[in-house]
Amino acid sequence: MRIDVIESNADLEKVRQNWDCVYLSDPHAQYFLSWEWLSSYLNRRDRWFILALRGKPVGSPYVAFLPLRLTTTQDPQTGICTDDIIMAGNHAADYTGILCDPSYETHAINGFALFLRDQSWTHIRLDNFSGPVGRHDAFVQALKGPDIGHKWTSRIDHRNIDHAVCPVVELPESWETYLDTRLSSQTRQKLRRFLRQIESDDAYRITVATAETIERDLDVLFKLWQSKWGGEKGDRVGAIIACAREILMDACGNGDLFLLTLWHGERPLGAIANMLDRRKKSVLFSIAGRDEEWKTPSPGLVLHAYAIRNAISEGYRSYDFLRGNEDYKYAFGAEDRPLHCSTLRTSTGRNRFETLNVRSVHHVHKLATRLYAEGKKGLAEAAFQQVVATSPAHVDARIGLAQLLVDRGRLGEAEAAYQSILTETGDAGPVLLRLGDTQIALKKFDVAAATYDRAIAMQPNSSAAHFGKGVAFVASGRNTEAIEAFEALEQLMSDDPVHASFQRKAKDVLARLGSARRPELPAIHPSGFPLVPHSLSQRLTRELGRKSVISASAALKALDISHPTKAHVEPRDRVPITWSGLPRTKH
Repeated sequence: MRIDVIESNADLEKVRQNWDCVYLSDPHAQYFLSWEWLSSYLNRRDRWFILALRGKPVGSPYVAFLPLRLTTTQDPQTGICTDDIIMAGNHAADYTGILCDPSYETHAINGFALFLRDQSWTHIRLDNFSGPVGRHDAFVQALKGPDIGHKWTSRIDHRNIDHAVCPVVELPESWETYLDTRLSSQTRQKLRRFLRQIESDDAYRITVATAETIERDLDVLFKLWQSKWGGEKGDRVGAIIACAREILMDACGNGDLFLLTLWHGERPLGAIANMLDRRKKSVLFSIAGRDEEWKTPSPGLVLHAYAIRNAISEGYRSYDFLRGNEDYKYAFGAEDRPLHCSTLRTSTGRNRFETLNVRSVHHVHKLATRLYAEGKKGLAEAAFQQVVATSPAHVDARIGLAQLLVDRGRLGEAEAAYQSILTETGDAGPVLLRLGDTQIALKKFDVAAATYDRAIAMQPNSSAAHFGKGVAFVASGRNTEAIEAFEALEQLMSDDPVHASFQRKAKDVLARLGSARRPELPAIHPSGFPLVPHSLSQRLTRELGRKSVISASAALKALDISHPTKAHVEPRDRVPITWSGLPRTKH
């Protein structure tokens, strides 16, 4: 046995035929586990992964699949991030679960559970898990342990509707047999009367959505649906409609949508959207809307009856009302198909192994970066620390932690942190820029100039490095060398969007320094190099707005960049310059 992990659309495309074979062999497979539905849904989502089990050596077909996704939550108090593994179709799919060849079910359950027990997570949420309860329970037992608990999850809402039940109508071979064997006499008579009424009166018509009318028909459907449910759903209405529209458009694109609209003249009375599972010969009712002011004939009864009659005529064997045991569904002869909803949780309430899931490292780093930009530095620090604990070689997260040291005035520690990063990264240019910025804040101006020189050797067209070098020279009173650095910056060719800004500021400083000679320098790598988004040198450039004529030492003092010992470097000569400075650093 071997388990592979499918994590890309390209790899999912490669197993399509194999997937379809397993789907047909599994008697409990449902539409939301079909390749078509999942590939369309996952194509617009991230951090999904599918466990695929081979029954034989590499190259043999897969015999089971388990589609999953990863979500991450940050504790607003501690900043600790935890990962949850959820079913891939959660929040949209009425059915989820394991897809497998029945002869390999035990192997699939045990193999998938063994894989997941070796992963970092806090919860595994088995929502809308389809198939026999034995399959669900065996999977739970294989996952449980002394450090992993389990509980069943209720899906009963405030209306007392149980969303862990799917009413399904088993369809016979003929419409008349269905009417005679599945319905009460009252419902049977009503359906016959309503269908005769709309089919004999030219004022009524039922349309089936096509590629040309799909947008119009969906607009009608959602407008009718919102008139009924908008008040109850509140702020979630927009998100619900957007998700439903996306799914129905995917079904339309796959040729699996059957959208009916009942009209009286030009007035839409109701619409229902069904999805067609041609392999399993099942029709799945997705969403409906009706004109609440229209009384008879009932649009809902008419459209479901029309859809069921059409399904029988085309050889479908079930009409699935999907989740929710609303009373009206049983009027059509539906019987319950249960779903299983439960949650597994670690005993600590934190991730297993106290690390992030490897698939969430990039996500948590992005979160930390955003939190830092928003000024939520405590939360950002906790997230950066988790990234580094999980992936010690993650340079960007380590840079984030070093920058936090700078922000707190712990400049010596920050300098040491950047020096440590330099010994381990192949992309030293951005780190050198930050190190140079930190050394300027420490008033190690000559050391900073040497650091910027190292950055320039690696990235000759780095405007930030040339500008930082010039700043370091001015601050240490080495004005002749500062002029050379700023003049070199003026002659750079770069397509970086901030390059022009650096050049303007360099020109301004040169004017203040009173340069009389502009040496001709050779062209330097016109292709350019990217700048570091958060380097202090760039922020210096953005800050250059306040105008004052001051000496270099007075500029540093005015910028509140002082060493904890209050020591400062006096320049050898004083010249008038315009400076707006580095970010203020608190000690």
